[in-house]
Amino acid sequence: MKIEVCINRLEDVKTLRNKAVDRIELCIELYCGGLTPSLAMVEQALKISTIPIHVLVRPRSGNFVYSKTTIDSMLKICKQLEQLEVQGIVTGVLNPSRKLDPEVLKLFRNTVQNSALYFHRAFDEIINPERALLELQNFGFDGVLTSGQQKTAMEGIEQLVSWQQLISSKFTILPGSGINANNCLNFKSKGFGWIHLSAKKLIHSHTNASFEFPQYGLDMSELNTVISKIKPS
Repeated sequence: MKIEVCINRLEDVKTLRNKAVDRIELCIELYCGGLTPSLAMVEQALKISTIPIHVLVRPRSGNFVYSKTTIDSMLKICKQLEQLEVQGIVTGVLNPSRKLDPEVLKLFRNTVQNSALYFHRAFDEIINPERALLELQNFGFDGVLTSGQQKTAMEGIEQLVSWQQLISSKFTILPGSGINANNCLNFKSKGFGWIHLSAKKLIHSHTNASFEFPQYGLDMSELNTVISKIKPS
């Protein structure tokens, strides 16, 4: 089983260079679930990393219903990320009824020509997820990051297993949310090819800033334990 680690700092890209991690998901602001990093950050990460990088395209916190203007800006960012030659792009858009919009799916797949294209955890808000899985597959998406529409992937593991039986082997169900050293082997035993985790810890800056938001970095002790269990030497 392969491991994807979500990180929001360039320092953590450096830390992962010699670790048995198969892919990075790069974002900023993990405290709100992650937002799109700057192109400069992506460019620097690509120079530093020895591991393939997927980049999150999520323009703001909150829900996943976006205006046409915002969707247009997301598509432009996808084009720019492809020019930087990222391996994958992770994004998601819903309509006000919490369903997929086929025309928007087409726009993203037609824009992302050379990189893998994953739908993110907006999927966990979707009405009729089984139908949505088949739609994403039919529109050429490569996979979906999901907790099985539960708070954590462990709580949704049986749903994830049932979804895995619906899709082709070329489409990846990527379990994520709350995966850690204590439960990672459950996903390996269920036959999942990948897991997604952040292994994050709160970073204290000690600046006493009045408006400081939470900062997260890698908890290497946690991540090393996951690696040792998933990929014993």
